Amino acid sequence: MFRIPRLLQRHPYERLKYRSSDDSLTFDFVFWHLSEDDGWRIYVINSIDYGSHDHSSHDAHWLHDPRDTYKYICWAGKIDTFDQAKAVASLWADATALYVKPNEYRSFNQIVSDINH
Repeated sequence: MFRIPRLLQRHPYERLKYRSSDDSLTFDFVFWHLSEDDGWRIYVINSIDYGSHDHSSHDAHWLHDPRDTYKYICWAGKIDTFDQAKAVASLWADATALYVKPNEYRSFNQIVSDINH
């Protein structure tokens, strides 16, 4: 569940914490509204211990723009609204929490597919 600040000011970004559904990890996200044409980008502020799992951008579904400090969630398509961005972030966080478990042998994509069914 997202912890939302008391006063949300009008600016192009929001910083929110999210606790994974299985209660194993807390994520610190910055939701940045790029523009009406480009939609939202979700930066992952905290580092994630992937253990022995592949943590490449392809396998763990994150990207990094060399102009930015932090990684951001890899998502196909435009994220139009803040509510959509929060839904994407929670899905990614819940999948990541399962993916990093020591005895987890499913791919990130398989975990996302299982969560959505």
